[in-house]
Amino acid sequence: MKFGEYVKALRTIRGFGQKELAERANVASPYLNKIEKNKVQPPSEDILIRLALALNKDPYEMIVKAGKVPTDFQQVILNDTDAFNYLKKKSSATAAANEGRK
Repeated sequence: MKFGEYVKALRTIRGFGQKELAERANVASPYLNKIEKNKVQPPSEDILIRLALALNKDPYEMIVKAGKVPTDFQQVILNDTDAFNYLKKKSSATAAANEGRK
């Protein structure tokens, strides 16, 4: 599922129209329409957070669904050697598992 479809599905489940979600998230309604139709790249982290809160979703999940890494996660990865090594190991294991499925 593409990001715009994800946002639209959440909006529909919550029973919001585009205009209502746009107002709740403080974004322009035409911009939200473009997001939902995947006509623009996923928005900035700030807008993703506002959309998540308006849709009663976890902001981190929304950011990741948009294909981005939350800024504070980036700081942990850059500044915590244990976290970096864990993620590196986990990534290698996932890649190996995916290779084994082919």
